[in-house]
Amino acid sequence: MVRFPRGWRGAFHPQRLKSSTLAWRPGWQGSGMQPMQATPIGRYTQTISSVPLTGGQALATVPASGTLTLSVGPQGLGNVWYPVQVTISTTTGALDTSTALVYLGSGNVPNTLVATVYSGNGTVALAIPDMTPGQTLVVQWTGAHPGDVAAFNVIGTMDAISTG
Repeated sequence: MVRFPRGWRGAFHPQRLKSSTLAWRPGWQGSGMQPMQATPIGRYTQTISSVPLTGGQALATVPASGTLTLSVGPQGLGNVWYPVQVTISTTTGALDTSTALVYLGSGNVPNTLVATVYSGNGTVALAIPDMTPGQTLVVQWTGAHPGDVAAFNVIGTMDAISTG
């Protein structure tokens, strides 16, 4: 926190305004930070349905081993995903000889094989149940070119809880 020399006190306006609700509050260790007020769970009274699925994408650079694992899934209270499609890509494109395996998993652990894409790039239609927090879609590339950027995007809808 910036502190002015003692002799400068009268040169600046005081920070506390007695009649204003915007008075200066020192906060944690003088930083001005204040604790966030938690919204009570009882305030979430309605569900918004059929919202375009957001947060369903991941990308990373393929390491020297040529294998890469990425995963995404719903997060937050009351979020439910209804994925219908996964688009998989690498920067090599159509000439890529890697294999991408798509799994439905739990806690970033691949459990159920949902699809296999032999070119490392493509679109996969999904026929899986709705996903709740804790479940993930996991994509594993093997034989990919080191240095490539591999990515996948989940398309579908989701339900979310909102305040009423």
